[in-house]
Amino acid sequence: MGAQDLVDAIVEFFAQREVASLELPSGWFGRPHDNLHRLTGAATSGDEVRIELDGTQRLNINPIGARVDGRVLRIEIARGTWVWTEYGGDRKHTEALTAGTVQFHAAWAPG
Repeated sequence: MGAQDLVDAIVEFFAQREVASLELPSGWFGRPHDNLHRLTGAATSGDEVRIELDGTQRLNINPIGARVDGRVLRIEIARGTWVWTEYGGDRKHTEALTAGTVQFHAAWAPG
């Protein structure tokens, strides 16, 4: 799966499911299934995929492959960076991601 194919899969996943929780290789962002994110952007830059959530959170990944299993989008990555802003504030944090799986867990499937 190429970078543009992954962007297309991410856009389709969120178009069908609207919001999802985020699980990084290092663990859940927040408590499991607690934070629900909306996709506000997805693009490629060479082999890197840039994902924007909620207009403020940024996930830059070097993907290896991806698949959708029901309500979960699983993306295998070689590495990445997670840049997020504290809720209710403007303090930014950056986390380097190691090889592993980034997972988006949809809250529900509309329809």
